[in-house]
Amino acid sequence: MPLPTTNPRSSARRILCGALTALVVIAGAVLPRSVSAQDPVIALEPIADGFIRPVYVTTDGVNPDRLYLVEQTGTVRVIENGALLPEPFMDVTRYVRSEGNEQGLLSIAFAPDFATSGEVYAGFTANRGKGTGNDTVARFVVGADGTVDPSTITLLISLEDEFAHHNGGQVLFGPDGMLYAAIGDGGSQGDMQGLGSSNEDLFGDILRLDVSGTDPKRGYTIPADNPFVDAPPAAPEVWVYGLRNPWRFSFDPETEDLWIGDVGQGWIEEIDMLPPGEQAGANMGWSTMEGNSCFREDDCSSEGLVLPVFDYTHDHGCSVTGGYVYRGEAIPALQGTYVFGDYCMGTIWGLTPNADGTWTSSELLDTTMNISSFGVDEAGELYVVDLKGGLYKVTGA
Repeated sequence: MPLPTTNPRSSARRILCGALTALVVIAGAVLPRSVSAQDPVIALEPIADGFIRPVYVTTDGVNPDRLYLVEQTGTVRVIENGALLPEPFMDVTRYVRSEGNEQGLLSIAFAPDFATSGEVYAGFTANRGKGTGNDTVARFVVGADGTVDPSTITLLISLEDEFAHHNGGQVLFGPDGMLYAAIGDGGSQGDMQGLGSSNEDLFGDILRLDVSGTDPKRGYTIPADNPFVDAPPAAPEVWVYGLRNPWRFSFDPETEDLWIGDVGQGWIEEIDMLPPGEQAGANMGWSTMEGNSCFREDDCSSEGLVLPVFDYTHDHGCSVTGGYVYRGEAIPALQGTYVFGDYCMGTIWGLTPNADGTWTSSELLDTTMNISSFGVDEAGELYVVDLKGGLYKVTGA
């Protein structure tokens, strides 16, 4: 989860953040530029508040007037037509360990056939295993009363984690109908166990699972086109690896590009982008590299690694919260912009492509929020989740 990293060079809010008004990325370098009049300007409209550590918001693909807000403690609340319903849609607190800042119920995803199957998938830290609990992906089914029946739980992934952080935690159905699940490197500082850089385990990866079939042993099958399906000892579930803590990722609904906000170690936060043909088996570089820089050594080889399209140092924030490419209609100037933020600073940025393959970053809004997540509704409009308790809609200023 995006939480502050202890570093003497960073703080919750730094005056230097004001200097990050707009940036252009050229060959991995970050260079300042001035804000143009064409840069989109946004505002935030309060939707609901009073939530307990909200960390995610999503839709079910069936009811366009509904938003589902995930509370880290183990419940999912419903906002319908702008009004908060009194009863939770989901309460799995009995299974969830949320004692640490990064543990808990971290996201949910509705099955593509939710209207008929009633299946809901969840990424959470389970209250089981030794010490810090297990990084878990599970399936639940909605009961006759229209809410999730906790007793229908089916475990898909359950990884015993030595440490109470770097859990990843997002689950998401991709444009191909497969379930994608992010798992952090599971380690302490610096990936000392080497799990992030390995494709032989499920830590530090985005997994790709076929949950449409039935496998009595696992509750899912391995897609035949997964990159390591016939390449032991690599784990066949792995789709992308070399990640530290991919707290939030998304697919561009128009291009199917995969965007990942990977939370950094002590100094660099990164945004990764993989076009459809470059996703399978991609190694994102952790822990050889942190962002576009070598992590353990002054000089290292980036051969075979996919470098970020954008990174920033802790002069400008301390924990990236990945977002979405805007494809709504309410803010035309934001079309095609990848919108993301920083948990500590509360800054919201946008990345836009240039004709030469570089990316331009602009500061869209400076807030006082702890941005735990972004979300989109059925119309493609954007939302921002504040860990302090609020849900906001992104609007034009």
